[in-house]
Amino acid sequence: MSIKRFVQLFVLYFLSIVIAVPLTNLLKVNNALLSYFIISVIGYVTLTLPLTIMTIKKEKNK
Repeated sequence: MSIKRFVQLFVLYFLSIVIAVPLTNLLKVNNALLSYFIISVIGYVTLTLPLTIMTIKKEKNK
């Protein structure tokens, strides 16, 4: 795995947190367990979609 891929992964991980936490606050979730679950789901989606797209694009370029 190259340094470029590590940087991309870090940036996407950071963005998934930056997107998930404010969205959870916007939904005004008071239950901590529900809040963790929503953050996990939103973070997973915002992390996996771009990584999957980048992987598909990388395979097409080969």
